[in-house]
Amino acid sequence: MSRVAVDRDRCYMSGECCYNHPELFRLGDDGYPVILVGELASEAERRHAAEAVEVCPAAAISIVD
Repeated sequence: MSRVAVDRDRCYMSGECCYNHPELFRLGDDGYPVILVGELASEAERRHAAEAVEVCPAAAISIVD
């Protein structure tokens, strides 16, 4: 199964992932995104994760198999 990952070294906490896909991410107390799903189980989750990868201005989000 695939999962979404955030590279905290690249992330500059713009919040685009949380704003565009609150079903997958929320902003943590430290300003970094927190991933809300363990595995991308549905087609909708996979599609939304792919969209989050595309809109991340820091290119900090990836999908890991």
